Amino acid sequence: MPPKRPAMSPSVGKKTRKSLTLEVKLDIIHRQERGEKTNSIARHHGLTPSTVSTIFKSADSIKKAGETIFSLQAKRTT
Repeated sequence: MPPKRPAMSPSVGKKTRKSLTLEVKLDIIHRQERGEKTNSIARHHGLTPSTVSTIFKSADSIKKAGETIFSLQAKRTT
């Protein structure tokens, strides 16, 4: 009986996670809102379409985080 899972060869490693900046996530959300296709956005940023969809599903919380950071960066004018 053959093994249930093929043994991993030493040359095949785990994929590392790639963290995305807030600016990239906001760019993805804005492109999606303008009607750009998910596959096109994914190719532009070197991501998978499922990653782009996940980011778009979290759009509300990402936008809130962006507003918070940008308001903290605002300079006081007197």
